[in-house]
Amino acid sequence: MTAARTLHTHRPLGAALVGAVVAVCLLSGCTDGIDGTPVAASGASASDGAQAIDRLALSPSDFPSDYPATRLRSEQAGDALADLAGRPLGGTVDPTSCLPPQIPSGSGDSVVITGMSATGGNLTVVTTRAQTPLSDLSDLVSRCGSYTADIGGVTSRVTQEVLPASPVDSQESIAFRRVSSSGRAPVTLTQTTTVLAAQNDGIRVYASYLSFSGSRPDGAALDAVFTKAVERSRGR
Repeated sequence: MTAARTLHTHRPLGAALVGAVVAVCLLSGCTDGIDGTPVAASGASASDGAQAIDRLALSPSDFPSDYPATRLRSEQAGDALADLAGRPLGGTVDPTSCLPPQIPSGSGDSVVITGMSATGGNLTVVTTRAQTPLSDLSDLVSRCGSYTADIGGVTSRVTQEVLPASPVDSQESIAFRRVSSSGRAPVTLTQTTTVLAAQNDGIRVYASYLSFSGSRPDGAALDAVFTKAVERSRGR
């Protein structure tokens, strides 16, 4: 498929991958107080922010039964987010202009839920606070159809293409596929990540399916959990 810009934008009615496993597979408010108890300038604490994003995110019980899921925290969440973004932790990308933006990993910024099937396919959903328009990500994927990533001396060859956006109720939505290959024949590892993303009122949802060695993604499971995650992110 030829990479092309397929950013899907419309106004809805009404108001406007796996922790350590993924990391291995890739080797391939501030407060001021005066004479008293400090109070957050916005009137909300960090725990309030975490609770707010939690209310808009899926839980492991929302995943398909054949993808038993768990919520990732701390370092594991950071690894999964780096892999989803295509941004190697402690690594480099050539050309540097193709370095994908980082997905915020703070407890009040992102919720990461991931599940793996018996066949090894991985389904991950991320609900996060948007830092930029989703069109920026679509532009990056379109512009960087291929690049290399180096982490720990292991070089991966990466290709990516924009796909038709999923028809979800969102202000912006995109879809793309990234294929990362490392090693040399006869020992090679190919990792394929299909990503659906949508954004509404400053909240972004990613749903991704990670498979290996040319295995086909479970499109039905990916679409179902993505649609559910987007609805939840809108407070439904």
